[in-house]
Amino acid sequence: MAVRRVAAAGTAVAVALLLGACGSGSEPAATAPHPIDSTTSGAAGPSPSGTTIGSPEHPAVVALAHSALHWTPVPGPTKDLVTVGDHWTLTVPSGAAEARLTGPHPVTIRAGDHSSITDALLDGDHALVVSEDRLAADPDRGVVVDLASGRSITLDGTSDPPTVAGGTWALGPDTLTHATLGAHRRYCVATVDLDTGHGTTGWCAPPRSGFSRAMITGSAHTMMTFDDHHPSCRTLVEVGDKQLTPIPGVARCKGWDSSLTALGAVWSVVPEERRIEAAHFYAHTADGWYDLGPGTSGSLVTCGDSSFFTRDPVSRTDPAQLLRWQPDRARLTVAYATEATGNAFLAPPRCGGTHLTLTAYSDAGDEQVTARLD
Repeated sequence: MAVRRVAAAGTAVAVALLLGACGSGSEPAATAPHPIDSTTSGAAGPSPSGTTIGSPEHPAVVALAHSALHWTPVPGPTKDLVTVGDHWTLTVPSGAAEARLTGPHPVTIRAGDHSSITDALLDGDHALVVSEDRLAADPDRGVVVDLASGRSITLDGTSDPPTVAGGTWALGPDTLTHATLGAHRRYCVATVDLDTGHGTTGWCAPPRSGFSRAMITGSAHTMMTFDDHHPSCRTLVEVGDKQLTPIPGVARCKGWDSSLTALGAVWSVVPEERRIEAAHFYAHTADGWYDLGPGTSGSLVTCGDSSFFTRDPVSRTDPAQLLRWQPDRARLTVAYATEATGNAFLAPPRCGGTHLTLTAYSDAGDEQVTARLD
């Protein structure tokens, strides 16, 4: 349930330059006549008439409550990228030349020559460390460590299917996905069984098109596809063996983040292409359609039974915030807020299975903290 973490800001800018503006299309409304009060207990269920809350065109605005998680400091400098799990910690020191997995079976995974660590993902069963050639001359190398046994497998350009230079990676409970080259050098989705290390090639992008921002949550796999039209068009999809299914309710050509679980979907759109970092988040459950408000593109992660995303300060008096969406209760809360206001920023949160780790930068001082999710 994790996606690319290292150098996420640079990746977002690069994708923004590649995609350009998107085509026209209807977009879910940003307001609704009857906001949902998320401070009340219990789930916001269907109305007495049997109709669901909101609609794709007019999602119900969710009121924001405050319910901070119990955060504890992560030892070490904030320039190190740390993901905390249950009995395990995955650390990428500044410079991204190696990744250190500490726990019952400690291991250090070093990047290859002329390479840097670009992904460091951790869940309750596995760790995945990906290194990428700085000149994109060689395919990525991914090392998967089974936390229970300490056994590791390596995926690279000699694997079947082979990796490619760059491209999206996602780690799930039983499988991982990465980009590969299929017939006629088409850009395709590879799925690897984590027990055996064997993979298969699935859906392939049409010529001069591609995909990114893959995420696996449970058995669901989502990602963003884009084409070479002018302007380009981004579509959020659920990935099947050989086909894609668009996620319902997403504004045409404007999608960015996505997560799909048994309880529903969460996604973001970028309303203004000139501000690619400024997204708007939405959710859908069996009970309704919800407007979660503004957030930062590229920050969505699902961890445990909740989805999290960050929100930059809107004014000089606002803090940077981490928001938590609990679909079973239709509840949106502030899980973390910086002490400083105005000049503050949160890196994308990192899920370690049972824990969430967050790095905050502000005038009040930088900090790296973690919280256990109950």
